[in-house]
Amino acid sequence: MLPSTVLDSDHLEPGERFDYWHHALSTVIAPMEITSDRTTDFAGRMRLIALEDIHVFPVTMRAVAARRTPRLIRQSDPELLHLALLAPGANPLAVSQNTVRDVTGPGQLYLVDTSRPFTVRATSPGLPLSGHCVEIPKRRLRLPPRTPVGRILGRALSGTRGFGGLLAHHLSHLAAQHHTYRSSDAPQLATIVSDLVTGVITQSLDAGPPPDPDSAERLLLLTIKAFIEKNLADPGMKPTDIATHHHISTRHLHRLFQRTGTTPATYIRRRRLEQAHQDLTAPAHARTPIHTIAHRWGFTSHAHFTRTYTQHYGTTPTRTRRVLDQERQAS
Repeated sequence: MLPSTVLDSDHLEPGERFDYWHHALSTVIAPMEITSDRTTDFAGRMRLIALEDIHVFPVTMRAVAARRTPRLIRQSDPELLHLALLAPGANPLAVSQNTVRDVTGPGQLYLVDTSRPFTVRATSPGLPLSGHCVEIPKRRLRLPPRTPVGRILGRALSGTRGFGGLLAHHLSHLAAQHHTYRSSDAPQLATIVSDLVTGVITQSLDAGPPPDPDSAERLLLLTIKAFIEKNLADPGMKPTDIATHHHISTRHLHRLFQRTGTTPATYIRRRRLEQAHQDLTAPAHARTPIHTIAHRWGFTSHAHFTRTYTQHYGTTPTRTRRVLDQERQAS
């Protein structure tokens, strides 16, 4: 499992929660001045997922205002880019850095540099702040020398189109599926996040694709995987269709997956099994027939699903559900 830490203010006395959260944000991002109108009943929760020296985390908290000052920068600078992607229905944020002042709303993202003063402020005291954040060392970014990143710091950028949409999908996937990865997967996942953030920056600057062919190939693979994820329920999805949709040859498609030690068909089957397994083990689907779950994730034959599931997990779908039912009844 990937290393992760849950930071939650609920386990503290009400009078201690805001100070705890202030310390948590200042540690995870960078030292900041933080204020809130709800310090007496503050609430905040995040799951911090470590991908080597990159940290990603889904977060929900009461409205705050955060300010990084020159004095705090002189005291400590982790030299990070902080990226925040706002969830649907989230509190819009007024963000300022350098000469840019903009409002980032739900479905959008912003970037700020911890080496420069910035302010981030909730625009509506009654709405919670929620979304996904990335703390990434600037040295991790695969950018050409003298890339004018400052031009987009503090600006509202799309989290639904282009690389912003790919990054949003990947962060949501990591939040939901972090437990399905091994610690040894962290370096590859860190590279994916780095490439996606690089893609967001270069696309937002209209600077063209990432500077090296390897990054472009990785980003193409991420695009293809996002397409597969959206179409897992389609039993007719084939490698030839995927290649055609992305304007590449089937041979090129197989070469992309070969670099990660698998094939398109094997990857599709594994993702379908993982999604089916997640449904089989979820209390919300305890009464859903197994064949319905199998069909939901693109398996047209119950016998084929059972055989494939058993080969992958070492036990049958029926046995998986029965053991979990017994454990729930015992508890």
